Amino acid sequence: MTRILRLAVGLGLPVVATLATIPFVSLVGKTFFGVPTVIVALGSLFFIVSGSMAACRALFDRDEAG
Repeated sequence: MTRILRLAVGLGLPVVATLATIPFVSLVGKTFFGVPTVIVALGSLFFIVSGSMAACRALFDRDEAG
């Protein structure tokens, strides 16, 4: 069960966030300080993916850390 949960948090959340966010954000067509929203969304997804990987390490791989 923890292996499935680890895959869901570590891989599922970033994939779903990426695949669900980019098509919707590309429809907006606005900019933030001159930067297109697609680029801003991709930049924020970097932090979401990093956070989910950190959560996997903290929750599941704590005992295996060397």
